[in-house]
Amino acid sequence: MIGYSDSGKDAGRLSTAWQLYKTQEELINVAKKFGVKLTMFHGLGGTVGRGGGPTRLAILSQPPDTIHGSLRVTVQGEVIEQSFGEEHLCFRKLQRFCAATLGNPPISPQSEWRALMDDMAVQSVTI
Repeated sequence: MIGYSDSGKDAGRLSTAWQLYKTQEELINVAKKFGVKLTMFHGLGGTVGRGGGPTRLAILSQPPDTIHGSLRVTVQGEVIEQSFGEEHLCFRKLQRFCAATLGNPPISPQSEWRALMDDMAVQSVTI
């Protein structure tokens, strides 16, 4: 499971998000090397610090090769009713998950973007 809440409290959202991104890339590389199909399991919460935020953007921000037409998520208990409590809400949320999961695959960050993110991640923790 890819976690957002506790790591975000320890290191901050920017550093946490970037480290989780790089870790997912490493996990995919190991899985490919050994011929293992890997499914990332994401925990989504209400607030951004708990993995919340716009569903489509959260899915599209995942590293390339981590979503191959499927995605596994768990939704924090406090937001289940507001996302799935009524039929029309449930249908809309399902549409968002499906559209983002089956949509255009994400692109890899350019090397200069990676260097900048590494620097910003360090700076955001030490400030």
